[in-house]
Amino acid sequence: MNKATIEENTEQEKTNEQESPKKKFITKRRIARLAFIILLIVLAVFVTIRLCDNSKYVVTFYEIEDEKIDNRIRIVHLSDLHLKEYGENNSELVNEIIRLKPDLIAMTGDMVDMHETDYSVVVELCRQLVGVAPVYFCYGNHEKEVIRVKQTSTVNVDLENLGVHVLHNRCETINVNGNLIDIGGLSANPQALDAEYSQDFWQRYIKKENYKLLLVHYPQYFFKGGPLVNSNVDMALCGHLHGGIVVIPFVGGLYHSVSGFFPQFTDGARKVNNTWVVVSRGIGGKIRVNNPPELVVVDIY
Repeated sequence: MNKATIEENTEQEKTNEQESPKKKFITKRRIARLAFIILLIVLAVFVTIRLCDNSKYVVTFYEIEDEKIDNRIRIVHLSDLHLKEYGENNSELVNEIIRLKPDLIAMTGDMVDMHETDYSVVVELCRQLVGVAPVYFCYGNHEKEVIRVKQTSTVNVDLENLGVHVLHNRCETINVNGNLIDIGGLSANPQALDAEYSQDFWQRYIKKENYKLLLVHYPQYFFKGGPLVNSNVDMALCGHLHGGIVVIPFVGGLYHSVSGFFPQFTDGARKVNNTWVVVSRGIGGKIRVNNPPELVVVDIY
């Protein structure tokens, strides 16, 4: 090997030594970038699972003061169960309601599902709850469909046989902790409030003089321009909108099949003129994002 060849090999070795750290740096950077991407994917999957986890519900409390009420009343409000179960025979849900010690339990519709013929979940739930507190029930659109339209269900009869007060366009005057309450259930569709079967009940109900507690599935009645915006109901308990299905932070519910995008009032409690309107996000429902199922507790005092 001549001198020129030796010098050339020496120069090549020096060049390789200079390039090696650079290649190592590039390789480390690629590994770090790949690790970061994997971390983002894992985080996104985790957040998505958490946001879409409908296996657990939250309990939301509201306190509302009214001069017509002398002694505190606690209402547990369930809506839109859609045959969902929490534990065997809804044992988890029942135990939670027992713990809350309600004076009455209100169900504001869509406890069944119009696509299912077996409604034993609701019957078994009510069988247990009637031993906890009086249970009052109004129709939602799913009950209306299977009972009045398809006539494929007798869930209303089965619930009445258990002692559930089924308020299908009717009311009862009850005494709760020394307070006289006119509790009514309005079962019409939002577009059909003027229908004879609901209008007759409504005209009688609004003349009642005690504290008026209305169970009505549709909060749309109380939207701007709705037929009950100026009613003299003291409190209305509603459901139906499932919290807007997808909840966007700082914006609220995204969509409902009836009300379209960004419904006006998908959950919470607010006063509409003279009426406190409490809207449940629902305790069931299959599709929910950042919108956990909800059990509502209302204390009136």
